[in-house]
Amino acid sequence: MTSYTTSERRALLDLVSGGAIDPPCPRCGSACTVIRTRPRADVAYVRDRVVVRCTRCLCSCAADADGPPG
Repeated sequence: MTSYTTSERRALLDLVSGGAIDPPCPRCGSACTVIRTRPRADVAYVRDRVVVRCTRCLCSCAADADGPPG
């Protein structure tokens, strides 16, 4: 699995925080899947996170849902 560069990650997470559902991958242009992981009462270590993964080149990134995309 490959990671995005800092600038690609920032741009992609900006799109997601702006409400994009299937944002385009900054590397290959294919649609990315946005996966939201919310905290659960039965699992203390799960945070409110967003994971974005390209459906074609499989690049990915993750960030806290309430934090800055940097």
